[in-house]
Amino acid sequence: MPPNESPDVKPSRRAEGLIGTILLFAGFLLLALTLVDKSGAFDLPAVWTSNRTIWQFLIFASIITAIALLRKPVVPGDWAPEQPGPRFGRLVLYTRVNCHLCDQAKDTLLNYSQWLPGVEEIDIDQFPNLHQQFDTCVPVVEIDGKVRFRGQVNEILLQRLINATPPWGDAPAKPANSRPRSISRTGEICPTDRS
Repeated sequence: MPPNESPDVKPSRRAEGLIGTILLFAGFLLLALTLVDKSGAFDLPAVWTSNRTIWQFLIFASIITAIALLRKPVVPGDWAPEQPGPRFGRLVLYTRVNCHLCDQAKDTLLNYSQWLPGVEEIDIDQFPNLHQQFDTCVPVVEIDGKVRFRGQVNEILLQRLINATPPWGDAPAKPANSRPRSISRTGEICPTDRS
């Protein structure tokens, strides 16, 4: 199985990956034959020399098709955790305006919204302390008080995190560090006491 795929991916997606790999290999093999043909080092069969245009088209088509199959992302519809139900108590996305990676991170998190709490966005530029802490590494995703992702949300790691965490109904108790918190004017994160 490719290292960037989760073990929970549907078999049809794995088949697409295998077909893509085979097509890519075949395309590069045909490309190598084209280079050998141009160098004149070996005599290739007549079926090759009489149909060069067709072979070049096959090279192009197989490499383009392979890239399309291999770049196809694993969408959340193809994946589900072993146990259904929401996890975690709080999810904070530290972001800033005009940050395309932040938008991608939010979209990725929203794709898994049935297993995650609502995304709470905090603009780090509004708080000097957060700006100093996260300036060069937004987006930052904090789940239940622990920073889980910086710069980019890795979907495979997010799936593994969701899968490894029991649903709230199965968990013994809500973690203490998932209490509601507020942010001071300086950007410090303070627990909210609701006694």
